[in-house]
Amino acid sequence: MKLFEEIIHDLRSWMDGTGSARRDFSGTVTGPRPWPAGERGNIVLQRDTAVELGNPRDESASFLVWTSNPDLVRDGMVTRIGPDVAGKEGARFPLGKAVILAVEGFTEENCYERHREIELARYDVNLKGYMMRAVSQYMREWSRISREAIAGGFSLEVLAAALMERYRMLDYVRGAEILIVTSSPEDVRSLQRVGERAVRLIGAMNKMAQELSFDCGTCDYTDVCGEVSELRTMRDTLRRKEKALYGNN
Repeated sequence: MKLFEEIIHDLRSWMDGTGSARRDFSGTVTGPRPWPAGERGNIVLQRDTAVELGNPRDESASFLVWTSNPDLVRDGMVTRIGPDVAGKEGARFPLGKAVILAVEGFTEENCYERHREIELARYDVNLKGYMMRAVSQYMREWSRISREAIAGGFSLEVLAAALMERYRMLDYVRGAEILIVTSSPEDVRSLQRVGERAVRLIGAMNKMAQELSFDCGTCDYTDVCGEVSELRTMRDTLRRKEKALYGNN
């Protein structure tokens, strides 16, 4: 499926254009970085926090896209624009994060469920001293990192490696690339504009799959479906399945 390929090209242009002048790190993660696991629902209290990323008072933009074309994904690559959290104490940074996955076996019938699995995977990353909260439909992600974790050498590379490892546990994920932006609110807002279209595509997909809503005259996503053939095919596939189950009622 090519649902997000135009967005991936736009993101690559952003990274090579707007982001390239302020790139602080770009390298390949070849495996997980050793880090102790935290408890399920790991909580970092304010009094124990050394670093915050994407605090509700700051800018935050986080989104995920996937493609069946592995040539569009630089597997294992982590790009950081802005400072790392390593060694910081009492710091707050804006947060931009974009994940690009290479996948296989995605169809109009299974992409909704698989996208949900991918989205939920980031909540299953349990690192001691790291807490994350997210609201996908608003592209918001907020993280806290404890003083103990920072003292022990926690870094954004540790986080990226753990995320990649978790995504690869899904048997249809064949590659992962991650961009993290902490440089400035302006850079995060600029990245957000790239991701807004991805959020619209996901919103349209969710509406069709969750609500079984096919009335284009009352839908807020008509413009998106009109431009993306995969969404039109998905709509028609779900409509046929609904008629097979319920007839014309």
